[in-house]
Amino acid sequence: YPPVNCNGKRATPDVSLDADPASGVSVYDSTPYNGQAGWFTVGGTSVSSPMWAARSADTNAVVNASYVYGNAITFRDITAGNNGYPCLTGLDLVTGRGSWTG
Repeated sequence: YPPVNCNGKRATPDVSLDADPASGVSVYDSTPYNGQAGWFTVGGTSVSSPMWAARSADTNAVVNASYVYGNAITFRDITAGNNGYPCLTGLDLVTGRGSWTG
């Protein structure tokens, strides 16, 4: 999994969440973006990062490396799909440990 445009910084995912704009989240924006305003379906890190933050706030969890790599939460292993690299059983370089469950 090559770190593209990372300027030598870490580019390995720890966890995953659906970031596909095709199955993303509907949002309404009254400020025009690219000449359009109204309802949009968005995905990517702009959606998945706030969703992880909301989940950790809802469960009153501090999500750090020991939390993610310890046994404090259960993950759903993502084994199907790809972004040009395969999802494998267990920790992989596409989805990390997987999605948060429970």
